[in-house]
Amino acid sequence: DFSEASRDVFCLATDGGNNRHAYFVATQDDGLSDALRAMPYVPLFRLGRAVLLLESPSSASRQFTGNLEQNKLKSAGGLMTSEERKIVDKVNKKDKKKRREMMKEEQEKLQKRSRAEVGGCF
Repeated sequence: DFSEASRDVFCLATDGGNNRHAYFVATQDDGLSDALRAMPYVPLFRLGRAVLLLESPSSASRQFTGNLEQNKLKSAGGLMTSEERKIVDKVNKKDKKKRREMMKEEQEKLQKRSRAEVGGCF
C-alpha cells in the first residue's frame, strides 16, 4: 500500500529483515512509519510544527533489545559455554526444589501449630 518512493525506503531500511546499514528514516507517510515501527532498530524522524522530532524506540525495538539482554544474562555475557549453562541450570533446579521442600515443611509446621492452638479440632 506504499507509494513507489515509500516502498524503496522500506526496502532499503529493512534489507534482510533488519536495518543492517543503520539508516535513519524521516517520513510523513503514516503507512510507512507504521510498517517501520514493526521492525527493530529503525529510528524514525517526524516533522512536527516545523521541528524535526526523533521518535522514541518502537515496541519492536524494545522487545528485541529485551530479548538480547535476557540472552546475555543467561549466557553470562556470552562467556559461558553450553556445558557450563547446563551445570548452572542443574544447580538452579536443585535449589528451587530445595526451597519448595523447605516452604512445604514450614507450611506443615504452621498448620500443626495452628491446630495445637485451636485445640486439635481438625
